[in-house]
Formats: sequence, structure tokens, C-alpha cells
Amino acid sequence: YIRVGSDYYKLINKTDRYGAKNTLLKHWKKDEIKEDHTKELLKLIYKFDDFTLLPNNIDFIPVIDSCYNLYNKFAHSPSDNLVHENDIPISIGLMNHIFGDQVNLGLKYMKILYEHPTQILPILSLVSNERGTGKTTFLNWIHMLFGENSVLINPHDLTSSFNSIYATKNIIMVDETVIEKLASVEKLKSIATAKSISVSQKFVSEYSIPFFGKVILCTNKEKDFMRIDEEEVRFWIRKIKAIEILNTNIENDLFIEVPKFLKYLLQMPSIDFSLSRMVFTMDEIKTEHLEHIKKESRSGLYKELEILIEDFFNSTGKNEFLATATDIKNEWFKNNNQIGISYIRKVLKEEFKSLRNSSSLLNKSTPKCVPNNFRAKYLV
Repeated sequence: YIRVGSDYYKLINKTDRYGAKNTLLKHWKKDEIKEDHTKELLKLIYKFDDFTLLPNNIDFIPVIDSCYNLYNKFAHSPSDNLVHENDIPISIGLMNHIFGDQVNLGLKYMKILYEHPTQILPILSLVSNERGTGKTTFLNWIHMLFGENSVLINPHDLTSSFNSIYATKNIIMVDETVIEKLASVEKLKSIATAKSISVSQKFVSEYSIPFFGKVILCTNKEKDFMRIDEEEVRFWIRKIKAIEILNTNIENDLFIEVPKFLKYLLQMPSIDFSLSRMVFTMDEIKTEHLEHIKKESRSGLYKELEILIEDFFNSTGKNEFLATATDIKNEWFKNNNQIGISYIRKVLKEEFKSLRNSSSLLNKSTPKCVPNNFRAKYLV
């Protein structure tokens, strides 16, 4: 037992489904401790001033400045001998399947998770509308490696008033992700870069700790699982193909390879952290699937204007489009009360990136909404 502030907890050793041992911290009532052991035991219980969180998978530190470290001790040890790719065929095979032509970046991502758990990383999103792609196997592998320092949640947990299910975790995995509410989208993006978090748990006083959460999403929605803005740089989207050769024993095989896989990560070259605050540059993790999702995330008015303007060019043969937001309203949305002039102006500015001075737009690259041989200018 331990006491943190005025609350009591019990340290419980628990073996997971793969045989790895983890230590859990469970809130315990003071009266139950006295009932089980008499009140004399209370004098012997270790006391801590507060909680803190300092992830370290190699040199674990349980107590920091009289604060109890909520990070769980890493359950695995790396192999002593040098490891070649041929020694871990199942692990490397899964990495190749998930990351494809970006497998070297994927291995770097795994090395950072293991060796540098305090480093912020982009939101890794695995998408596919096919079944049997191995996305869930990858999540199970992450949990196999990082144990109680990882958690699988659903999108509703992001907006719950109680966040203790993920607030103390280093890796937050969200399966079957479809995030429609803007508040949930913003919460998810803030989690990826948050420096601290206030932990809200039932029957326990709220407390603040450092936060180092990394997010991994899995979804069957390839293009519309959530809204991603044009300028967003926090997402790494990977489209996962169906598995060609099924291995029904893959999770046991992966577990057997864990010590060698960890050694393989340690053998890799040191990470260069100078290129980006999320390690990976936008050019490195940019994929065509990210562009598809950004396009799908545009507003309904953007998509409708895109069609209307292109039809205008195709039907008139003109190579210039000159209009104010009021002109657009009167010409195309006169009887639509849900689309006002201010909304049209907002979409032109924020999504079409139009400028108030139309002449300056003529020197910009051609807007995506029109064929390459046309140039449009907007008066906002």
C-alpha cells in the first residue's frame, strides 16, 4: 500500500495475456486497509506528496522528489546478442506491412517509443475499409510491448469528464475511430502536443502531472473518419492493405521475438531530433492518403463552389473569374438561406486562400478548384 496526499492505493501485480508482468495502482479505501490489517499498518505505509509522470523504458525511476511516478516499469528486457533482421522475421514482416515504403521511418518511430518515450510524435493513423488488414494486430503488438503504459480507448472517452483511463498513459490507441464532433477533434490534436494534464478520476482528488501521450488511430473509414485542416502537420496517415498470407499464431510469434526486436531497435542509429519538434518533417510523413482526407474535410460550400466555378470556366470558355461574395450569393445561392455572404467570404478566405487584393492573386499558383490552364481571381 501507499498513500499519496490523503488518498490510499494498493500496488497490484498483474500478468497480461502474453505473460508479461505489470504493476497496477488501484485506489483503496482506508477503512478496508484497517479492516484487513488493523490500523497499525497505516503507520508503516509509504507516503508521497503527489503524483508525477516520467516515462523511461530503460532506466526506471519509481520516485522523483517525494512524488510517486505513475509510469509503469517496462516489462521486457532486450536480448544481449546482436540481432539481424533475419532473426525477427515476424516483427519485421509486420513493420513492412504497416509502414510499406516508409518502413525505415516506422522503425525510427518504434525506436523513439522505446528509447525516448518523452518525445512528442505525430498522430499515426492506420486506415483501410478492408477487413483483415492487421491494424488490430499492430495495436495488440504495441500493448504487448508497452503493457500498462499503453491503453486502447474509444472516441467517446476523449470527451468524458473523467480522463484517468488515458491521462497517465504514454501511448493512447483509438480503434474503430470516427470522430465527428469538432470538440473531440480539437481534444485529440491537443493531446498530441500537451505538456501537462489534470487527471480527473472518480472518488480521487484531481491532480496535475506531466503528459507525454502519443496517439495511434485505427479506422475503417479511409477518407472521412475526422476533419483534418489543410495546414495540419500532426497526422501521419498510412493506408493498410489486406493481409495476403494469414498467420493465426502471429501474436505468440511476435511475443517470442520481443527481446530481439528491442535489441534491434537499440542497434539502430541515433535519432536526429533537430529537424522537427515531432522528429519527422512534413515531407517525410506526407502521403497521398493524407491529401485525400484533407480534401474530404473541406466544407460543403467549398466543394459546391469548386464544381460551380469549374462549370463556369468550361461553359463560358473564359479564363478569368471575377466576383464578390455578394455576387456569388446572388448568382448561385440566392434562395439558400443557410448560405450567407459572410459564410461565402469566410470559405473564400480560409479554404480557397483568396486575397482581398485580387491582383496579387494573379501572381499566385492556380487555385486547385479550376483546370490548370485557367486562372481565377476573387474580390472578397
